Amino acid sequence: MRKNLKRHLAVVSAVLCASMLTVNTGNCSVLKESENESILASAIDKITIADMPIEYQAACDWIWENRIQAEQSMTAWNTIYDQIIAGNGTLNYIVRWQSYQTITLQQRQQLQQVLEKAVNDWNDWLTGFENWNVDHVTVNIVGWAVLDKNCLLDLQEDEKVYTDTEPYDPSYDIQAGMGNSSMLTLMPSLPVENYRYEHWNDPDYIYPDGYENRFDMHLTASTGLIDMGGYGYSWGQQLSDNAVLGLADGTTSVHILEHEMGHGFGFTDFYGGEGESDGFPPGGFPGGGTSIMMAGSSTTITDFDGWFARYAFSKLAAENGRFALTEVPEETTESETETKPRDPGYENFLDFTDTIVENNGTSVTFEEHGTYDYGSALYLTEDQNLANYEPGDRLAIQFYYDLEEHKITSVGHVTLLENSRPETVSGDVNADGTCDILDVIVMQKWLLGLEHLTDWQVGDFDQDQKITVYDFCLLKKYILEK
Repeated sequence: MRKNLKRHLAVVSAVLCASMLTVNTGNCSVLKESENESILASAIDKITIADMPIEYQAACDWIWENRIQAEQSMTAWNTIYDQIIAGNGTLNYIVRWQSYQTITLQQRQQLQQVLEKAVNDWNDWLTGFENWNVDHVTVNIVGWAVLDKNCLLDLQEDEKVYTDTEPYDPSYDIQAGMGNSSMLTLMPSLPVENYRYEHWNDPDYIYPDGYENRFDMHLTASTGLIDMGGYGYSWGQQLSDNAVLGLADGTTSVHILEHEMGHGFGFTDFYGGEGESDGFPPGGFPGGGTSIMMAGSSTTITDFDGWFARYAFSKLAAENGRFALTEVPEETTESETETKPRDPGYENFLDFTDTIVENNGTSVTFEEHGTYDYGSALYLTEDQNLANYEPGDRLAIQFYYDLEEHKITSVGHVTLLENSRPETVSGDVNADGTCDILDVIVMQKWLLGLEHLTDWQVGDFDQDQKITVYDFCLLKKYILEK
């Protein structure tokens, strides 16, 4: 399905199987707790990417090249890897309660524990690996965004509650089979001024309540969403309200939440077949043949999943300036170590206003700021996709770029200040001067991922800065009523 159709790179999971894991302890000797911890710490401290089982290498390489890099799912410096490190081992959540079901104080407290367990089921694979420096991630629920404050039973004075709301269009979820007609058309609003997802790429942004009071992700609980699936990315996770209450009560399997968290790290779904562009590596998944990121394949983070999490981190850690981590070579003391410096020549940030003089679909040239390469898969929303802008368009734009390749690596925002074609025809998404059935066909193909919209803005009938199935319906209605 098209990932930028509804929300920023939202990824769908429909997990429909369950399995049991049996552990046979055998006749192993019992160690004292302190001895066991010492041996375990000693073993973990020595884990490097060189320790990865050799049979995993080809599969990891294929996923990295054909899925992660092709889909740019770890390009933004806001994966859960980045969030944990930037938060010094903490993750802050707001729970977005898109529901009128009540939730008790005990359930709210237990939900925090479930979130912490889920992220640490991933983090346990990273602890002690190379220069990953977080042994345990502390999860804090720093607020609740609700439709009705009365849903929070026995509300405590120290619980922060947000009650602003905004419209929500469930048509995408329903058409995609992820929701039903009971989905609500109202969504609690988030305090975006404290949301790291909105500000991570602005090095000068000051959080009004201090960085320690920011939130990194939200867990959204939605009435009418299917109970055995959800969405996930670095913005957070979205599950049904029934599933979230089940997590709090211990009656819902945590594997769906952990799957969606996997997307927050940047791991992709494996919906397609072996070796396909949206599929799994040739030969399958070594070490057991399953992955929690393949819906219905595994209800636990597998050995291969854990090693790929390490593999991916080793790739990201090699990016100059991405993580402020300390390299600790063997036989050196703490005082002899140095923090890896940020190379100002590699990753650069620009914020300017300029006019496009040339745009060939893979690179853009600005009148005063020169030429930059880009890839359409990089962009998360239609307005950020530079392929949608033409010579003569004047933009206010923020982005990071690689100085060596002069290639844009992530976009903060793009605002069209002056349109080179002010005389546009509403609904004319193929820009042939007329709004007709051809535009309906083009938009339908775009929704299926088979076509490019020459002028997407004229098809944005509901003015929400993106093209959805709802706009498609409005386009057909507009043509019929002309």
